[in-house]
Amino acid sequence: MKLTTLDTIVRRGLLEAGLPIHYYFEYLIHGATCLRELSFDTLKIVNTVQLPVNDYGAVDLPDDFVDDVSVGYFGGGALQKLPHIDSISPLRLHNPTTGQFTHPSLPVYNQNGTGVNNVTDGNNLFLGGLGIFWFWNINDFGEPTGRFFGATGGTSIGYKIIKERRQIQMSYGFERKSIVLQYISDGQSIDNATQIDSQAIQCIRAWQEWKKSPNANNDYSAEAISFYNRKKNLRSRLSGLTLVDVKNTLRNGYTAAVKN
Repeated sequence: MKLTTLDTIVRRGLLEAGLPIHYYFEYLIHGATCLRELSFDTLKIVNTVQLPVNDYGAVDLPDDFVDDVSVGYFGGGALQKLPHIDSISPLRLHNPTTGQFTHPSLPVYNQNGTGVNNVTDGNNLFLGGLGIFWFWNINDFGEPTGRFFGATGGTSIGYKIIKERRQIQMSYGFERKSIVLQYISDGQSIDNATQIDSQAIQCIRAWQEWKKSPNANNDYSAEAISFYNRKKNLRSRLSGLTLVDVKNTLRNGYTAAVKN
């Protein structure tokens, strides 16, 4: 990948517009603003970090975090990605006995032994204990006859992004371990030496000319339309989808099944 810098784009823009170096700072501000906007959905700056999980199953988000790409852990020699679980409580529970925070899925008792967070041991408040067991119905020849109803797939472990706490809350079992977070950066740490994909030069230049024009606040001006067209071109250039990928996705959608 060929990279350029914001400084190079700004100086190129001044030369193309026939402007003196006195306009450097204005063009630099416009270029940095454009790069920040592009980092959200087009020039996604994806960082990968390994973060520790604290005593109550929470992970502090990086300062430049915008949105998560994936959260996973190392298992079986590979990175196992986890699903979102919206049912995880966003509240941090305080244990009055120890004075520490505790995982939201664990029961908390006061000094009298009374539960204070309405969670029973084993988190079976709505399940009524573990008195239910599953079995396969089979005939005299050991062949399954079906009638196995109600079982679900998927996993019960996962995570929830809690932005008001600036944390990720993991499901129970990740305490004092670590997770691998892939996230989109906000691009706030931009300066004139920031490395930029050279395919984005014309898109940033179009933004600079739009914001320098008298139509800077008009989203329907000719300058704005020119920028949005350059942005579409940039997204098509950055797309790594190939015909081979499309065919492989379609083929993976077919599975072997029992025929009647």
